[in-house]
Amino acid sequence: MQSEVIAALEKVNREIRGLVSQLSENSIKAGKVAFPPGRLEALSKRLAQTAKLIAVVSPVQPKEPILQAMIGEYLCNLVKLKGVLGKVQDSLGKQQGQFRKDRERLNSARAWLEAFRQTK
Repeated sequence: MQSEVIAALEKVNREIRGLVSQLSENSIKAGKVAFPPGRLEALSKRLAQTAKLIAVVSPVQPKEPILQAMIGEYLCNLVKLKGVLGKVQDSLGKQQGQFRKDRERLNSARAWLEAFRQTK
């Protein structure tokens, strides 16, 4: 059973590291945050499955050192992912605010142009 959990942890740790790397500080600051469709949903499902697997491992049963290490890495990766996703959320919120301002300016320009046309 522990070997199944270890394999699942290796896979999910690799996936989290890949996503964290993809969402590096540079891409967030450049406003180039992009997710393939369904990537976050798939990761969310995998995290839920991994949590269930970890919960099945008996707390009283001695854990293999590699399992302990993999769980530790998993926890560290989750903390990193949480931090990166928070930065992504902030970045997207700023972009959304800028888009709203741009839309307001565009609407103002359209209104001015329409008023100008009506006076001609």
